[in-house]
Amino acid sequence: MSDQEKTLIKSIVGLGPGTQLNGLFEIDEKIASGGMGEVFRGHEIMSGHPIAIKIVLSELAKDETIVGLFNKEARILRDFNHPAIVRYMAFGTDPAIGRPYLVMEFINGPSLAERLEEGPLALEEAKNLFGRLASGLDAAHELGVIHRDISSDNVILAGGAVANAKIIDFGIARTSKSATLLDGKFAGKYNFVSPEQLGLFNSNISEATDIYSFGLLMVNALRGTPIDMNGTQVEIIEKRRSVPDISDIDATMRPIIELMLQPNPADRTVTMADIADWFIQRRERSSPPRPIPTAPPKPYRKDAGMDKPAAMPVTAASPFLEQDLDTATPPMAWRMSRISRLCG
Repeated sequence: MSDQEKTLIKSIVGLGPGTQLNGLFEIDEKIASGGMGEVFRGHEIMSGHPIAIKIVLSELAKDETIVGLFNKEARILRDFNHPAIVRYMAFGTDPAIGRPYLVMEFINGPSLAERLEEGPLALEEAKNLFGRLASGLDAAHELGVIHRDISSDNVILAGGAVANAKIIDFGIARTSKSATLLDGKFAGKYNFVSPEQLGLFNSNISEATDIYSFGLLMVNALRGTPIDMNGTQVEIIEKRRSVPDISDIDATMRPIIELMLQPNPADRTVTMADIADWFIQRRERSSPPRPIPTAPPKPYRKDAGMDKPAAMPVTAASPFLEQDLDTATPPMAWRMSRISRLCG
């Protein structure tokens, strides 16, 4: 029996070890499954290099929306080169099984969710994690990409080390210049989803959407358990009309997380760049931080108790996100000053 005949049989009874894709990749074992696809550990046939392969479920292989999501995920991540973002290598459709697939680096390690089942992260370990992940998400936002499904399940710890954390699963991501392939329907995990993903605030999906979910992830890491944002449809909405109680979180972390968890995305007046800068610079300082200005230099001004650029429009989605400033970028010292005032 030929390899193609073996692959065809396996596609009918289910993919398993030995299944080949386009003669380039081979499946070793199934490691996960979800609502749209299955994930397998495999290897490149020529080199033997380990890989992860995400394959669309057979019943969805003809669904143009689902296939579009997979192709979009590959196109988005092909442009990424960040240590905190999973590296994608190839995508295609195997003619024998008729199912699209994505090939990415194989990350050997547990998810952050699995690690947190053992208990919360130590404060300094958590800060290191937050800086790394925020830096990766900032890189995504710089490309105009919003992940929309930030959760502890979608962070993998390579080798079990928090220092090697990587964000995965951009399958429901969207660019800021195009509509989501889900046509506005909710996609994501309810425990980490933002209010606007549930239809509040005009369903305005922006970089602030990832800010909210990342705030919930931060509480999950510091507490060991996620904030309970689930329930009935009414309860799910009501829990997002106010900032969750995080009075048990470390006092130095509380102000920034409360800012990130503001129900209205227009009130989440912090960017992923701000968050990454604050955590990374604090970790890397070997001496006391140098003095920084208490007010932003011109052309920026203080207005109504909030820092915002003068003569610049303030959008509902991102009041003073760095990406909105087409002609000027706030100096690092100003950004650090603003976030330092929040976090002490």
